[in-house]
Amino acid sequence: MIVLKNVCKTLSGREVLKDISFHIAENETVGIIGLNGAGKTTLLDTIVGMIKPDSGFIRTGGAECIIEEKSLLRDLAYVSGTRSQMWETHKVKDSFDNCVSMYRIDRRIAESRIEELAEMFEIKAFMDKTPGVLSVGERMRCELVYALLTQPKILLLDEVMIGLDISIKNRIMQFFEKYRNEKRATIIYTSHNLTEVETLCERVILIDAGRIIFDGKVERIMEILSPLYRMEVRIEDKLPDFEDLPLEKYSVDGDVLTIDYDKQKIETAQIMRHLMEKCKFSDIRLFEPDLEEAIKKIYRHKSEVPHKI
Repeated sequence: MIVLKNVCKTLSGREVLKDISFHIAENETVGIIGLNGAGKTTLLDTIVGMIKPDSGFIRTGGAECIIEEKSLLRDLAYVSGTRSQMWETHKVKDSFDNCVSMYRIDRRIAESRIEELAEMFEIKAFMDKTPGVLSVGERMRCELVYALLTQPKILLLDEVMIGLDISIKNRIMQFFEKYRNEKRATIIYTSHNLTEVETLCERVILIDAGRIIFDGKVERIMEILSPLYRMEVRIEDKLPDFEDLPLEKYSVDGDVLTIDYDKQKIETAQIMRHLMEKCKFSDIRLFEPDLEEAIKKIYRHKSEVPHKI
């Protein structure tokens, strides 16, 4: 579905993409990660034809420049947390109506599809509002519905979970997994949240300064990164014994217990069960790993990271 061979691009005198090559198949979900400025968004813009490469070969959905193939465009959706598809000063429902007209979707099918997606993404209350008055999370949910109206076979999702609370985020993740399987869709997903990438993607491509330094299974990159998760617990009685658990470290400040752990060694649920069996507590807070810090770990040890495992 998506093929790149030796793609290079220079913008404002800086080489943004350096000899990028990969193949993403039908019904595959791939995460593209990297620090800010690594070239992720430029790469997506190049895949869809918004930016032309200086050299190299690109084929997306069977076309070498899909943005110029009007008959194929409905099979592609590109959603970005920094770019809108909707009219800023028109109601959300008007933007949806424009999409239906532009892609000549049957009206009865479109109405049913909008109803279903509006309920799934919880946007019914926003249909008569303009995007400008919505919060970031509300707007992103509307953007996702807009993108899904044509039931695209290729989805490029660039930081689309910004501003969403954990409950709706989990529902959307489950939706995309189901959508991929039912439509045999290809999904490219970028995020600074490692948990999102691990949940949704089978494979991950790590970009450093425009160059691919890793392309392989999510399980392998997680092993290399070994990101630490953190749990903060408000203890109401004595501190339990943790010597039998493979924790990275733990500390106590007053009545707050802080636990750092590696999910490759121990699951969150196992720690929770241990706490419930060994002590009384009133509150638990979970903190996901910081992607930037995790990737910096790879940058510090590049020679230890096999390329394209």
